[in-house]
Amino acid sequence: MRRKAFLSALALFACLILPCAASAAESEQQQPLLASLGDQDASAPQATAPAAPVDTPLYMDKDLAREHERFSNFAHMQVERMNANIIGGRQHMQVHKGSDGLYHASYRAIDLPGVVCQVRRSESNPSFYVGNLIYKEQVLESVGRSADDCRKGHFAPVSERASRLIYTSKRGGGWN
Repeated sequence: MRRKAFLSALALFACLILPCAASAAESEQQQPLLASLGDQDASAPQATAPAAPVDTPLYMDKDLAREHERFSNFAHMQVERMNANIIGGRQHMQVHKGSDGLYHASYRAIDLPGVVCQVRRSESNPSFYVGNLIYKEQVLESVGRSADDCRKGHFAPVSERASRLIYTSKRGGGWN
């Protein structure tokens, strides 16, 4: 029992110390570089790197940002197709009379503003990309005194289900 406790404590210690040691080693590597830059006049204007475009997250390089844009366009077209053909959308609305005497119209659709696209490089091969399409499939419902009233009425979401689709791509190729 003591051995398990010792190993757990050792593992916790390693988890806490290793990140600190890595950042200390990184700062020691930067010290000679900063010292060599210290010879410059402090009043001289410093050259700065151009800022990254606002739309590109800081963690993305140029190729990854380009693939993210391509995947976003592809994913939004896929969502529109799924809304029209697979899920049904407004064209496949169902109307039924409830026990309360009112008509209920409902249909399923994907929440378009809530679509999230994520792209990363494949861990096994950096020339491949993996894209995640995350969306919410909603059931929208309207209630009215007649079938026509509820078809033309305001539809509000009554339930939703989160879904994720994973796609792959090779650099410069299409998404599958």
